[in-house]
Amino acid sequence: MNIKQATKHIKATIEAYLEKDEYGNFAIPVEKQRPLFLYGPPGIGKTAVVEQIADELGIGIVSYSMTHHTRQSALGLPYIKTVKFGDEEYQISEFTMSEILASVYGYIEETGNDKGILFLDEINCVSETLSPSMLRFLQYKSFGSHKVPDGWVIVTAGNPPEYNKSVREYDIATLDRVQKIDVESDYDVWREYALKRNVHPAIISYLDVNRQSFYHIENTPVRKEFVTARGWEDLSRLMRSFENKGVEISREFIEQYIQVESIAVDFYEYYGIFSKVQSVYCVDDVFNKTITAQAITELKNAGISEKIGFINYLSVCLFNVLSDAVLLNNALKALAFILKTDDLTDATGIEFAAKLKTLLNEQH
Repeated sequence: MNIKQATKHIKATIEAYLEKDEYGNFAIPVEKQRPLFLYGPPGIGKTAVVEQIADELGIGIVSYSMTHHTRQSALGLPYIKTVKFGDEEYQISEFTMSEILASVYGYIEETGNDKGILFLDEINCVSETLSPSMLRFLQYKSFGSHKVPDGWVIVTAGNPPEYNKSVREYDIATLDRVQKIDVESDYDVWREYALKRNVHPAIISYLDVNRQSFYHIENTPVRKEFVTARGWEDLSRLMRSFENKGVEISREFIEQYIQVESIAVDFYEYYGIFSKVQSVYCVDDVFNKTITAQAITELKNAGISEKIGFINYLSVCLFNVLSDAVLLNNALKALAFILKTDDLTDATGIEFAAKLKTLLNEQH
């Protein structure tokens, strides 16, 4: 499922886990509440989704990456405890509270929020020594003698082995104790999120016409090439900061986030056109019908790439300004796609309509 569908599913599950009956008991007993396991490629927004759900439900969240934990930090440190059985005293091994669980209890003490999500990222990358204890944790929600507080739901995440060499594939015994949710990348869903998060309009308008560049991971003979949703969002943040400071946005800078050379170069060239469009054709003037005759003439005489850049930029601005601009936004995206397609240059009449229909079907 895509990340939007996964969000709805996770939110509904957490609400069900936190629901109580008329006697104050959890409607679904804690021992029957399977931890959720978000499984999918890196950088598609798994962590962001969990944080968003916690915020929407008004509950707490404590996050840990399991790749950083040893058996000692996850389970706690051993110590000797003296106990008495009958008339005899014995020394037995006990464990201090896990660092992970201590953080949850500390959060409750600090905030007073006794409901929340314990989010364990990279759950299938735990060390070999910690792996057996994780099976018990997923089933009994405890490390040693210390349990996850009631009212806290366990949500985990992990990548398939082809994306991370540290992954340990789960066996059936483990998978039978979690609720596994397969998540995949989806540009349309990410675009909704990106608009709300004010992702740079150059990125959104570029991806509108180059959807194939949104997410790509490949192991080439030379290096690993990848571009992810996380990469685009992180690039956006620093682009805005650089623009505010007047710092040049270079091709080398873009390649630090978009690590597929052909996509990075293409976006860099597009950004140059986009920047010119922003400076020459003021969108506010277009909205207010005060655009100058000189700007109109320059747009008429502009090259096809610049015209596409203007349409894409206008499309994003319209979407941000008007709540009912979805259809117009889609129409503008289609127009940009048509202008970019050389195959329609000489087509007319019925032939044009037939080719356009075919191209739009291929696009979606």
